[in-house]
This record gives sequence, structure tokens and C-alpha cells, in this order.
Amino acid sequence: MRQVKRSGRLVVPVGLALAMLTACGGGDGDDGAHGGAPHPEGGGRSTPAAAKSYDPPLRFRDEPAQDIAGGINEGNWSVELEDTTAYAVSDEEVRAVSVLDGRKLWSVKAQGQPAEDTDYGTDGIGGPHLVEVGGHTAVLAAFSVTEPGSGTTPDRPLVELTAVAADSGKRLWTSTVERPEGKEESEPYVAGAGSGTAVLTFGDDTDAVTIGVSLTTRETAWTEKGFRASFVDGGIAVGRGGADSILGAGATVEGREVTDGTKAWTYKDRLNRTELTRVGDGLFTAVVDAPFEDPNNSGALLTTSTGKPPAGLVASKALGRPTDLSCWSDEDSAVVCKAAKGVDERVVALDPGNWTELWSVAGDDKTRLMPRISTMYHGAVYGTTDNGSVILDARTGKDKASGTGDAPIEVNGYAGLFAGSLGVIESHRATG
Repeated sequence: MRQVKRSGRLVVPVGLALAMLTACGGGDGDDGAHGGAPHPEGGGRSTPAAAKSYDPPLRFRDEPAQDIAGGINEGNWSVELEDTTAYAVSDEEVRAVSVLDGRKLWSVKAQGQPAEDTDYGTDGIGGPHLVEVGGHTAVLAAFSVTEPGSGTTPDRPLVELTAVAADSGKRLWTSTVERPEGKEESEPYVAGAGSGTAVLTFGDDTDAVTIGVSLTTRETAWTEKGFRASFVDGGIAVGRGGADSILGAGATVEGREVTDGTKAWTYKDRLNRTELTRVGDGLFTAVVDAPFEDPNNSGALLTTSTGKPPAGLVASKALGRPTDLSCWSDEDSAVVCKAAKGVDERVVALDPGNWTELWSVAGDDKTRLMPRISTMYHGAVYGTTDNGSVILDARTGKDKASGTGDAPIEVNGYAGLFAGSLGVIESHRATG
């Protein structure tokens, strides 16, 4: 098994905490809901040959917009683009939708009896994660299910882990996984997969358990109480340690080997708040509250392999010492960050070759409006200003295109994903 690598990969979480991305489950098919077959409405993965690709796209068609996942009060979705297909997953369903015409290509739900939704769709959704399984590109999904009891035997809460063929929606395999002790109700969060292992997390920042499940044996390979994995990258699960303590300043930022759960590195300890976000290309941002440091709040760009800043970044001082930090990467031309220190904000682009500054725009700049970045793709930076949408050249910072509408939240050569009305995530075809 190998993890599928794609340039410009960006998983878009859809949740209550991210209002612009909130979407609801379609629920318009019972395909696979109780052991039935997947429902291939569109006959498999849409083909790239059906549309022209732009590298990068600078314009998107206003209408028609194609619904990928959408609605109100139906929980959270996470979406990812791959060629002309958008893969979307919730805690009840995984689906593939053509971004070209909106056809639902397939949809899969749990084979077992779905468990009662105890969080009412408010938990975060991890994925969808595409991996190579037995010569097939597969989408991993995890569902909460219940094995009905009988007589004096109570119901048994389980997790159903399934690998679905990305092109057809056919289940390659489905396996039930034992829940960690004390985690009979919380939804499984699929942090990712690598080195033949899927990583699932249960619980929150104060009471978490993470498990690694072998994709070969489909059994739990390791369990780590007090570790809450945020994502997997390069064979390392990055997350929050100390997530089993009710005491303050007991958290860490750490990386663990996906294969056996052993600790690979620790970035900081004695922390309160931790916000960890995968940037791509082996990078992530860590924004932490360290009550015994001055300043307490800090943001850093780190590598997933070492938990340290990239070689040259500290010496270049290009980011300064931000108290808050968000970064984007197209895994090639530049890394673009929004760095804040108190009320002072700026957008700065870094050269990933030597980590020096390429360009920047400050929040108080009198000659340019600082863009609000939404995503990057192949040398283009997408965002908005008070004037509407804007696309910048990642290397020079110059405007490449502008418009009056919104910015996409994810892009590839065929389409952009946008936050539509009523929380619907829409795809708009690229036209130039």
C-alpha cells in the first residue's frame, strides 16, 4: 500500500466552526446503507478527457454551478478534488461527484447498523483520504456502527472501516474495528494513512485516544491514549499529546510513527492551546499557547519529518516571530503565509528553495489591499479583498486576474470549489 500523492493537495474541512464551508449530507440514496451495493449513478469516475485543463485557471464559469455536498443542519463534510472528480465524506456517507456536470458517480454508506448520532453532526471530519490498496486507488472511510445485542448481551459499538475503489465505488474490503476503551460514542476522525496504516482518533483535546489500523491485516496495530492526531504526512502522525489531562499547560505538539505509534519528535511541551494545520509538501503550522514562554502565543512553520522549522527559515527571519500563522503551498513555486503579531498582519511569500522573502503585503499598506488567501494552485494564489476576488502570481505577488465574486476554496486545472448559498459546496468549471 502506498499513499497517493498529488500536487496542490488540499483537503477542505466543512464544519460549524468554518461557517463559509458548512455543508450538509445529501442523504438522497440508500446505497449501501444496510449492506446494499454502492449506487453508481454516473457510471464511475468522470474522465479528464471530457474537459480542458488550465494551468493555472484564472477564470471560472458563473453558471451552472454543480452541487458537490450541500444543505442545512445535516452535519459536516470534507471534500477533495482529484482531476474531474470531487470526493466528499461525512460521518454517514462517502461519495464521488463529477465537477463537470454534477453527476453523483457513486455513493457508499455503512454496511452495518448506523450508530445513533450522539454529536448531532458537529464533530470534525477527516479526509477523504486516497490510498493505493491492492493495485487500486481507494478512498478510506470510517463509520460508527452498532452490533445489535441479544438476550442479556448489550449492543456493541464498533467502527466500520472501508476501502472504496475511487473509480467505481466498489467496496474493496470492509472491516469492523474495536473502539478504544471509554470511546463507545465519539465519532472516529480519520487523520490519514501512510506506510500501510490508517490513523483514527477519538475524543477531544482533553480526552483523546488514537489508534493505528493495519490496512493489510485490518486490525488495530497500536493504541496511544492521550494523543490526538490531526493529520498524517510522510509516515508521521502529527497531533496533540497530553490530550488526557484536565490540568492546564499539560499539552505537547508531537509526531508519531504511523506504523507503530512510537514518538518521532516533540516540538513544544507545557502548552495550553494547540492548532495544527497541514500545509502540504511536508510542512505544517503550529499555533500554540505556551504560558511559561514570552510571548505566550506563537506560530511556527515546521516540517512533519522533524518537528523543526525548515533549514534556512530561522536564519532568514522572513516570518519574524508571529503570534498567529496560516500558510498555503502549491508544493512547487512558493509558500504563502498570513502572519500576525498582535494587531499587525501581513501576507508574505517564501521561496521554498532558501526560505527568503519573495514579496509581502502588510495590512496597513496604503498602496495595496492585503488579500485574504483561500488556496493556491500551480503558481497562483487565490483570495479576496474588499474589491472582490483576486489571483496573484505566487512568485512576484502581482495581480494576475480579478473579479467581483468570491474566491474558490480549492482549485485544480478543471474546476474550483466554492461556498454557495445555504452552505452548499459548489464546483464551477474553469474557463481560462
